[in-house]
Amino acid sequence: METANRFVFKKITPNTQEAAVKPIKDYLMMQDKVLSCLEQVISREYLALKERHFELLQGLSTEKSDLMLKLQSNDQKLKLHPEVGTLKTKYSAEVLIIKNKMKKCHFRNEVNGKLITMCMQSSNRLQALLVEARDLVTRNMTYNNKGSASARAPLRVSVSA
Repeated sequence: METANRFVFKKITPNTQEAAVKPIKDYLMMQDKVLSCLEQVISREYLALKERHFELLQGLSTEKSDLMLKLQSNDQKLKLHPEVGTLKTKYSAEVLIIKNKMKKCHFRNEVNGKLITMCMQSSNRLQALLVEARDLVTRNMTYNNKGSASARAPLRVSVSA
């Protein structure tokens, strides 16, 4: 019964590789690389929308979300970096390139969002037309005692020569 009350304490030590702060240049290069990947994903998303390969969108959306999380994480590391002041001086050219890539991704992502909205509107219009056509056909249908459907006027046309 005494063993049930014993607790085992394990000493937790932080991994020194994870805790170490990388040079600020590494984070900038990582941001650039992630943004390049994001540009490719957004381009693939655009093609999938344009060619109506909607089955690809969920995977692309997940991939895009993962990349956005990496960007956000790296951005936070840059903000908290001890050499954050060098972003405005020593690394201003790299920061400008990254900001321009970010703007490009943002713009192209908005275009994709508008395409998605247009596809949804088109799909809704098609659905409304199909429902209307179905209702028109079924409104003119009658069923006999054997369950067979037959059309009644005005769909039934009688032609006499």
